Amino acid sequence: MSGHLRRTHRLNSREAARTVVKYRPSASDKPYVPTMRLALSGLCAAGLIWGQRVGAPTDELDKLSVEELFGIQVTSVGRKAQQLSKAPAAVFVLTSEDIRRSGATSIPEALRWVPGLTVLRLDGRSWVISARGGARLYSDKMLVMIDGRSLYNPLFSGLIWDSIDVCLEDVDRIEIVRGPGAVMWGPNAVNGVINIITKKAQATKGGLVSASAGNEQRAAATARYGFAPNDHLAYRIWAKTEYYTPAFDSPGYFLFDSTFIMRDPSITNLDFSTTRAGFRIDGQGGERDSWEIQGDGFKNDRQDPSGYAVVMPALMNRFQGHTDYEGGFLQGQWTHSLSEGRETVLQFSYDRTDIDYPFMSGGLNNATLDWQWRAPISERHELYVGAGYQQYWDSINGRFFASFNPTSSVYRDGDVVVRDEWQLLPQRLMVSAGMRTDYNSYSRFEYQPSFRLLYTPSARESIWFAASRAIRAPSRYDRALQVDAGGLSTALGVPMETSFVGSKAFQSEVERSLEMGYRRQAGQRWSVDLSTFWSYYDRLRAIQGPLMPILTWVGGNPILTMPMTLGNFASGRSYGGEIWGYWQVSSNWRLTPSYSYLNETQWLPGSQTAAYNWDGRPATIHHQGFLRSQHDLTKNLQFDLMARAHSRDLTWALPGALTVDARLAWRPFRTAEISLLLQDLTNRQIVECYSEGPTPAIPLRRTFMLKLTQTF
Repeated sequence: MSGHLRRTHRLNSREAARTVVKYRPSASDKPYVPTMRLALSGLCAAGLIWGQRVGAPTDELDKLSVEELFGIQVTSVGRKAQQLSKAPAAVFVLTSEDIRRSGATSIPEALRWVPGLTVLRLDGRSWVISARGGARLYSDKMLVMIDGRSLYNPLFSGLIWDSIDVCLEDVDRIEIVRGPGAVMWGPNAVNGVINIITKKAQATKGGLVSASAGNEQRAAATARYGFAPNDHLAYRIWAKTEYYTPAFDSPGYFLFDSTFIMRDPSITNLDFSTTRAGFRIDGQGGERDSWEIQGDGFKNDRQDPSGYAVVMPALMNRFQGHTDYEGGFLQGQWTHSLSEGRETVLQFSYDRTDIDYPFMSGGLNNATLDWQWRAPISERHELYVGAGYQQYWDSINGRFFASFNPTSSVYRDGDVVVRDEWQLLPQRLMVSAGMRTDYNSYSRFEYQPSFRLLYTPSARESIWFAASRAIRAPSRYDRALQVDAGGLSTALGVPMETSFVGSKAFQSEVERSLEMGYRRQAGQRWSVDLSTFWSYYDRLRAIQGPLMPILTWVGGNPILTMPMTLGNFASGRSYGGEIWGYWQVSSNWRLTPSYSYLNETQWLPGSQTAAYNWDGRPATIHHQGFLRSQHDLTKNLQFDLMARAHSRDLTWALPGALTVDARLAWRPFRTAEISLLLQDLTNRQIVECYSEGPTPAIPLRRTFMLKLTQTF
């Protein structure tokens, strides 16, 4: 362990504003400054030269017109293929072309361009992502899936974003549903659902290799090969490796007890490397049966500057830690289709992950089995029935300040789903109602109902309404965590030790939500999508403790203790809306604007017998917007410009920001592409959010990446 850093700050708006500072490029970045200036000059020159020229449309923007984007097929709303324009939910689709043209190197980077999502970068590896509030480190109210396989972790209610990785070239689309999706997808789909859908093996025949490098992503390589021996069988195999160095001698900011900020003047090692390989096999057993099997294995290695409180605010323990996690999954699905609209689907999955953090280690296992049946009862009536089973088990060893009691646990959940859909007026008015009932090891019976209505006065216009109840199920963190939060210096000079533990009485957090939306598409030129929402949250997680510290004597010395317990003590509400659209300026130029507003409030109970506090606070950003430009300068040259803006974070008093990214791509051959990506062109070196873990947040910085992709 290294020495102690003693410089700390109590969080208030004036102090927090001073934590965001501007500074000159670091020594590690200086060799790249001429290159970045030259690249930026080239991008500006290309825009001036080609800005007035109408190039021949490429195949890419012609693939999906505004009308086709308005009617694109989605499956994450009703677990069936339906047009986006006729989906009674706030849904957005990131196509494979959107992902490629964004220059994203990870799923969180791609999600930055989704209307209504809050996506904040912590340190170049970890992210805060949420929809409609609750923006915290592990996204505990968002359900994220890959091909319908949930990535939600029952250990701590959420997911580790830097462990979510796929071959981005194999992603067909990412469907994002803002708002509850619990009836179709289960607990934890509270504020939204993100479903990453990969391409069928038949769509990835042949080979692909890519390589990229820059001043943050130092090196990355991907290889994929797909083959179809006949019309009924296809497979692909792939592998990728990446190495990142997001640290650049910038300050780092540690957050302790949601109260104190410790500033490390120089963060030098946040290195992160990952290696992953996987496969997918798709087959058909006849005209009515299809199946798929896929899986992967991975290993992630990251350097973590870590810190925890010894005595706040005078003494913090700071050391260089190391995190390693590895594992893999196996997933299979069988689909039996009797006729149009009538099908049975059976899916299973198994995940294994071994984690090794500076503060804990262990093994996590998760197995699921899901069955669904859908059939039209009549021309106007469709019935959906489903059932599922999940078993999760782990063994966790605590270190330093965190542990679980008991160290091993098994969690089981069984569910039954029924949903009815009626066409009250064919092609005009649709009503659906559903109920999901779960029985789990922690909170026993849970119910999650939903009612949705869709009115389509014309083929290019729709209005929808939804009322839902969703839950965030208890986790091992809520029930069995034990944390030594460190000491706190007092005015009397007597140290006070603080700690908190989970509670076996912890219940599910509950959301009740009302939503409404409107969509309209006007010819081939533009479309618009508007949605509003209101949500009330009950039984939110918070901490309960005594009003005054408890005085004890240890070896003749007085010590104050503050024992605290997790529980369902808090409530909250949120409301707001999102608006976004497509504007086809010309045959080779498309704009995608977006704006969202969020008003979120949470409150603790008043009491004369106990003190209540938060175990963590979400980022509170009222206004967000972006403008994305996709311009085909010529048949072989593409220029993408992307601007994002958000207002001040009211929780942590962090400033708002406007950042701009640019990408220039050239196709010397039909099978090859060379691209240059510049992120944060304005070099807005700000902290977007603080971390809830023992690792620091660092400011943004200007980065560049050069990438070569070749198919054969």
